[in-house]
Amino acid sequence: MSGSVFGNPNDPHLVIAGSARNYSPPVANGLLTRDIQDPKNPIVEDLAKSWEISKDGKTYTFKLHQGVKFHNVAPVNGRELTSEDAKYSLMRMMADPSVIVEKWRPRYQRATEFPKLTIDTPDKYTLVINLEEPFAPLLDSIAYVSSLILPREFVEQFPEKVILEGLIGTGPFMPVDYRHQQLATYRKNPDYWKKDSQGGQLPYLDGVDIVLFGDAQAAVAAFRARQIDVFTPNKTNMDVLKKEIPNAKPYISTTAHYLRIVINVTAKPFDDVRVRRAMHLAVDRQQIRDIIGDGITTISGPVTSPLYPDVANTMDWLMSQPGYRQPKTQDIAEAKRLMKEAGYENGFTVEFLGQATDADTGALLADQLKPLNIAVKVQVLDYNGIIVPRATNGEYQMATAIGTVVGADVDSVLAPGFTTGGSRNYSRYSNPAFDDLVRKEQRALTIEERRKYSQEAEKLLLEEAPAIWTTTSIGLMLAQPWVHNANRGIGAGSEYQMFGNVWMEKH
Repeated sequence: MSGSVFGNPNDPHLVIAGSARNYSPPVANGLLTRDIQDPKNPIVEDLAKSWEISKDGKTYTFKLHQGVKFHNVAPVNGRELTSEDAKYSLMRMMADPSVIVEKWRPRYQRATEFPKLTIDTPDKYTLVINLEEPFAPLLDSIAYVSSLILPREFVEQFPEKVILEGLIGTGPFMPVDYRHQQLATYRKNPDYWKKDSQGGQLPYLDGVDIVLFGDAQAAVAAFRARQIDVFTPNKTNMDVLKKEIPNAKPYISTTAHYLRIVINVTAKPFDDVRVRRAMHLAVDRQQIRDIIGDGITTISGPVTSPLYPDVANTMDWLMSQPGYRQPKTQDIAEAKRLMKEAGYENGFTVEFLGQATDADTGALLADQLKPLNIAVKVQVLDYNGIIVPRATNGEYQMATAIGTVVGADVDSVLAPGFTTGGSRNYSRYSNPAFDDLVRKEQRALTIEERRKYSQEAEKLLLEEAPAIWTTTSIGLMLAQPWVHNANRGIGAGSEYQMFGNVWMEKH
């Protein structure tokens, strides 16, 4: 295989970085997945052909498809996948010390998405997960876009390059080349195990090229010139291209991505809840939606959003809450009172970290916080190289981008981001009452119970404001007229799952 070394941070079992979600789904399968062709994105079988959950919610039994083969490349050489492979991969996601490189333990950010459990493999095609107590989000954790099954011998032989230079899986495509921030290419897996509904061999495509454009207008020009088949534009570019190519196919979906401002609650003056609450009150979500979100994003709270309708409070309730209600007069007055009470009537200066794409958000935030005499100094920095390390070490005051991507289960918002010691708790927020609510939500056996505890947890987050929630993003995708079966789910990176079923007419 060709390509440059693609460092360990892109490993799908580790960080929640976009590259781990985006580039590995064409190469590997999970036990379960989500059906991106269904608007509700239900959890469906993948390598597991069926699963059962015991009445007490403590035992999950998965039956695997037989005859599934890994890619026919060394050191795996096309051997059959077994339940031991699934066990190994799950243990690695959970950072089990028996299967990971210990010095890399801090990288396993997904570990807290799984509870305490043991795994049995009674035969080659059966996997049994035993829990100490019920854990409602387990299926979502298993079906997450990067919960992929990898062969142990490959991972252990090449621990520093477990992604595109040599990632081996059971998926429809095999990696060929990767050039950082430029291109990822794949070729068809001739031994792929899945068939279509008519018994035809998948995938239909001979290969896939993922091209990363540094300039949005260059991507628009390439789509206009029919040089690319599928494009993820912003609303303005999508509207322009739809007029120019009327039979192009648009795909619009809610994505599991929040625009939220994360606050380091251990840094002064944000260790004072009154200051955080004041900013929460002053931010105008309607304005953010109209200006930053092109008017098509959805105003959201931590739970109340299009992502989690089964457990959310109503949108009418959210829009009546302080910080969300309109007009802003009452909230601004209360925010000023809180600032004065906290001893910050004259305000202060705060550093706001963001990527280049967050500059407009920072500028708008600066304008909205002026009534509180808060001066926002926007710092546009490299995300992976600077923002994430600083956020991880608590060396920041406010930031966007970090921790904004969530899963399709509400627990992915609550537990990793805001429980004490959560793997993505960049706010460093710690509240025993909140931790208790999340634990109850996780252990609940009915959706009614989960709704009760999730709603209570949301109210606590809105009151204490370890982050300022604003909107949920809308995912846009445009396909050329000759492209069929393209789609995207709500999960970040889910559009990369479509390639196994996409087909194209000759053009």
